[in-house]
Amino acid sequence: MFQAVERKQFAIAVSPKVFDAVTKRARDHGVSPTAMAKMLFEAAFAARVGQERGAPVSDTELDEQVTLVFACAGQGSLAAIAKATGVKPDLVERILKAWRGRK
Repeated sequence: MFQAVERKQFAIAVSPKVFDAVTKRARDHGVSPTAMAKMLFEAAFAARVGQERGAPVSDTELDEQVTLVFACAGQGSLAAIAKATGVKPDLVERILKAWRGRK
């Protein structure tokens, strides 16, 4: 059975340069700037928690983790999603088309 999860909210301020960069990336991926910032935060937070638990993360590993978070959100190229998830590109394409068709 589905149970609603209580959500909490942060209010943060960033420089205009960071805001513009996040907004551009969000637009390029067809999501809101808030959704893009949330994905970036969650990816960075997951990587930091892993480091604190003694699972060192190299830059390459962090890049892969962030790519996987975006892949799970349907962001990125077919090739990047396929690489991050281990799913063949043709199947990734069919899945994304099905998900986008449901919106």
